[in-house]
Amino acid sequence: MKPEMIVALDFDRADSAKKIVDMTQDAVTWYKVGLELFVADGRSIIEYLKKKDKKIFLDLKFHDISNTVVSAVLASLQYETDMVNMHTQGGGDMMATVAEKVAAHCEKAGVRKPLLIGVTLLTSLDDNYLKSMNLGFNSSRDYVLHLASLAKKSGLDGVVSSAQETPFIKETLGRDFITVTPGIRPLDASVDDQKRVVTPQDAKAMGTDYIVIGRPVTQAKDPMQAALSILEAIN
Repeated sequence: MKPEMIVALDFDRADSAKKIVDMTQDAVTWYKVGLELFVADGRSIIEYLKKKDKKIFLDLKFHDISNTVVSAVLASLQYETDMVNMHTQGGGDMMATVAEKVAAHCEKAGVRKPLLIGVTLLTSLDDNYLKSMNLGFNSSRDYVLHLASLAKKSGLDGVVSSAQETPFIKETLGRDFITVTPGIRPLDASVDDQKRVVTPQDAKAMGTDYIVIGRPVTQAKDPMQAALSILEAIN
């Protein structure tokens, strides 16, 4: 049942991340490993998650020339990651090359291909960012739809975007095109550094496939109960 919940392990050490995994137990299947944790202790936490039979969203937001991003994504396959992302602003050629090379490698090696996801506009940014960068788009929605369309045309499986854009992405690009939604906050939670936020219930109503939850779970007094409450809200 959609959406699935991904808990963001935004920590600077593996021990702290492992504690959350142990505390949430079977309530959580998916975990996100981002830049901070990966740089600090990536191999340790990924091996731990795989030992626990968890699914991994490797959130490193690759953004470079095609050859470099291809090499980075292929290198990430050693961790048996289930989802990997890259910036759509790297361009159509970059995304298409990654999609082609990764699919060919996985078929030849007989391994499962991870979901390849393009990052559109970070949920910490809004229309003011578009104006300051002089990008020529009238709204965040227009810009996100442009980047999502480019990602699909390039062969990616889906995009990271705000849930506010999800209905338009699904309507324009099809229900099967995956949307991963950060910036999710229960009604009683602080928005922190996010701007384009929605509740778990709203994200479900908007049709997103995955919701990414960080501090409302990982900084809760009872992470297990916090996770269960969010699951109840979206089921």
